[in-house]
Amino acid sequence: MAKSKKAKKQTAHQKTAASPLIKSSYIDTLMTHPNWLAFGIFTALIFAFFHQAIFSGMIYFVPDAQMPAALSKPLREALQNNGIHAHWMPYIFGGMPSYASLVYTPFAYFPYIILMGIEYIVSLPPLFAHIIHYPFGALGVFLILRDRKVDFLPALFAGMAFMMMPHLISMEVFGHGSKLMTTIYMPLAFWAVDRLLRRGGWLYLGLAALLLGLQFQRGHVQIVYYTWMLLGAYLLYYLFLQIRAKETQTILPALGKFAAVLILGLGMAAVLYLPIYEYTPYSIRGAAPALAAATSDTGVGFEYATQWSFSFGEMLTFLIPSFYGFGNVTYWGTMPFTDFPHYMGILIFMLALYAVVKRRQELVPFFAVIIVMALLISFGKNFSPVYRFFYAFMPYFNKFRVPVMILIIVQFGFVLLAGLGMQHLYELIRKKPGKHEDSKAATRLYIAAGAVIGLALLVSIAESGFFSFMQGLYPDRYAAATQAQIDQERFSMLMTDWWVVSIFAAGALVLLALALRQKITATVFGVAIVAITLFDMWRVDAKINNPVPNTDMQNYLKPDQLSTFLQQDDSVYRIFPLNVPFAGLNLFGENRWAAQGVQSAGGYSPAKPRVYQDLLDASSIESAYIQKYYFVGQQNGQRALQQVPPERFDAGQQRVHQNLIDLLNVKYLISPYPIPESTIEPVGQFQHIIGNQQVPLGIFENKNVLPRAFLVGGFQQFDDPKVLLSSLTSPEFDPRQQVLLYEAPAIAPAPDSSASAELTSYSLHEITVKTSAAQPQLLVLTDTYYPPGWHATIDGEPAAILQANHAFRAVAVPAGEHEVQYYYASSSFELGFWLTIISSVLVVGLLVLGWRQSRAVENQAGEDA
Repeated sequence: MAKSKKAKKQTAHQKTAASPLIKSSYIDTLMTHPNWLAFGIFTALIFAFFHQAIFSGMIYFVPDAQMPAALSKPLREALQNNGIHAHWMPYIFGGMPSYASLVYTPFAYFPYIILMGIEYIVSLPPLFAHIIHYPFGALGVFLILRDRKVDFLPALFAGMAFMMMPHLISMEVFGHGSKLMTTIYMPLAFWAVDRLLRRGGWLYLGLAALLLGLQFQRGHVQIVYYTWMLLGAYLLYYLFLQIRAKETQTILPALGKFAAVLILGLGMAAVLYLPIYEYTPYSIRGAAPALAAATSDTGVGFEYATQWSFSFGEMLTFLIPSFYGFGNVTYWGTMPFTDFPHYMGILIFMLALYAVVKRRQELVPFFAVIIVMALLISFGKNFSPVYRFFYAFMPYFNKFRVPVMILIIVQFGFVLLAGLGMQHLYELIRKKPGKHEDSKAATRLYIAAGAVIGLALLVSIAESGFFSFMQGLYPDRYAAATQAQIDQERFSMLMTDWWVVSIFAAGALVLLALALRQKITATVFGVAIVAITLFDMWRVDAKINNPVPNTDMQNYLKPDQLSTFLQQDDSVYRIFPLNVPFAGLNLFGENRWAAQGVQSAGGYSPAKPRVYQDLLDASSIESAYIQKYYFVGQQNGQRALQQVPPERFDAGQQRVHQNLIDLLNVKYLISPYPIPESTIEPVGQFQHIIGNQQVPLGIFENKNVLPRAFLVGGFQQFDDPKVLLSSLTSPEFDPRQQVLLYEAPAIAPAPDSSASAELTSYSLHEITVKTSAAQPQLLVLTDTYYPPGWHATIDGEPAAILQANHAFRAVAVPAGEHEVQYYYASSSFELGFWLTIISSVLVVGLLVLGWRQSRAVENQAGEDA
């Protein structure tokens, strides 16, 4: 029987009414898992921002990504093709530790092992491993605030803001993936330690140790250090609160928990940090220059440490991102190669200040103080008393540079305070009408919004005068016409940002006024604030987000004509790429040739071997080699490159440089200009891509080159490195006749014209030389002296390695025929490996034990209910 019209109408009404219920049920389901929901939103946002990298496999082809890629390529190939886990690389300088200097540490970071396993199943974009870390950092901020009774939306807002900070985004787009991934653990670690101190239990002990262990493993030591500075300060604040509350019985347990987390976390990364600790006294990060005046400073040096110091004026970029320009030639601050502002979002700034004023949460005074302290440290040499104090008295602080890096703590503190500030506004808006002065407050907010817009209008009206004022601040670095154009570009960006920031700030004030008057709900207000902040951060981040196809890196790592020519020579040798300051070419600092297995006397590393840097400092060969042949002079009224007449050559300097390149086993020199030396002959001319330009480079063969390993029959002994280096860089020094030592050999050598040494094998971890001599000799190997890693045997018996010519190695060899073998073995790595295994097992055990205990408590609570 057919349904009546009334019945049909009722059925239709029931279906219509069911829809909101279904939607409500779906939303309720999501909100029962707010942490997963937040993580999903964070992931969707960051994937959308990096969509070209995630969905098209694009990359950021920048110098700080190119250099490590070139160095790690042959080490990765050694692992994949030969099963060799490289701890040493011979491709730059005279060789240096690759593992202990963090160039290539494939298995030290546990999440990478998981990702490598996934890649066997499915291909991942090149930058996926980096980008997937962002939502975890945002989640850490979210969890901290949720633990402090902050609502979902304000906590989401703060997590999103942290993730989208230009400082954090810049780490990825400018090739600092290790710094990014290490930084991401800061909020999670703070959350876990906070829970451990306030709640205790095996679960949170294990979780805190796990998160901090993973941060240690990721290996950006400076960010790890800053994290522990933050956690240490928080521990002191927690103890202060406990003492004030007369809960002194909690002090020792809190200290014990904190110490346990530090020991277990560091233990999880011992496989990495013990080799780092072992190498530090031999690197520029841990040893003073040999030529420097006597000092107790074992750091990098105050001037070098503070090169990237933040300035008081640049705090204005917290409010207006382009106040100091926006990278490239428009940036007019004091920090070199700065391409982004430390902008935090105008609404983040306003809400954080509001939270400080209200001080309704115990985290507020702590982070207010931490922000000020971190900001003072970031000023470096621009506020030297504070930085000098930490440099002198904080253990290992003097190993770091780039003070501005600590601003990540400032930004972390600001987003947490902003989340707390937004929560307070939520509570204010939700109060029933009549219980606060809504109307008066709203009126004041409207007036404030009008004042913000009015100030922007006033600046626009007086734009000409304001431009003149700003031009007085802008430094003159270019020709007049170019400078005027750059100044106009700077000012145009400033005015645009001023208006955008003003509109956002005024809009937020109006939204708050409407919410206080109950014209919009707290949720609508919150969503609007989130949307404005997301747009604000996105527009700034987008200016530095310029990915390119992955083929750019692939082509960069492929052999070009120059490296193909060099690869045809299968002997063991080095190249010497010349720095040409007057042509703007820094070939000496180029790592690219390492990708093809070509060994260079130059290169770049932030942890260069100290002894090799001493050699460069003493000789000035890095910067002065080409300048003894050419100078920039006037020709027909124009600046032009001219050759120094041969009769004006400095013969002493020529001899010193020739001795050094011979000693360094430099067979080929790379230069865009001819080298007027009879012993150095041109053998090829090739086009080489530098940046986006093709540059013609010549290859010149050194006919006097010494082999990598050779025998010498005489030596001189020194006590003072300065005196030794002075002799080494003297025209009278002949590396073929004498070795300069700090310790007398066990067997006295004697001259022997018939002595010979044959390099029979040369690999990453093993070098074999056969010697034949009628008299005892010193076998010199011009690879970097590094006693913790390299050992030697003569005919299978242990032999001492002497520090030769300050930077290299020598072994005293008896008369006759012998086989000398050098081999690399790091006891610190072996010890660290087992400590990592043991610590990781303990951490997993704590997690399992804690999880079982928490489940047992939940089950007991269920039974009691």
